[in-house]
Amino acid sequence: MLSGMRGFLGVLLGLAAASAAAAPVRWLDAAAWARPRDGAYVRTLAPVAETVRAYLQAPHARIVIRYPSGEEGILWAEELRAWLVALGVPSAQVETLPGSGRDDALALSVEPRP
Repeated sequence: MLSGMRGFLGVLLGLAAASAAAAPVRWLDAAAWARPRDGAYVRTLAPVAETVRAYLQAPHARIVIRYPSGEEGILWAEELRAWLVALGVPSAQVETLPGSGRDDALALSVEPRP
């Protein structure tokens, strides 16, 4: 019984550590993106700046952009990806994936490379 309890506690502690280590998500909403954009403006967007800062501090990481469903979401994510590359982030380190979970925002995170 004691060994079974230790195993259970180990699983719980592992889950707690995994959730504590989960990458924070930064939301880039459509209202902020709706303005005319240039490199200087894109750099001032807090979610973008915070994500790039976190990326620069995380060796062996990548930036993940999760987008809303539909063609608009894909285009929005790809445009942001292009801006990040233009501003110096290697293209191989930026991934776009469906499923931001919101219709009005991109979800930005820094995650370990697979």
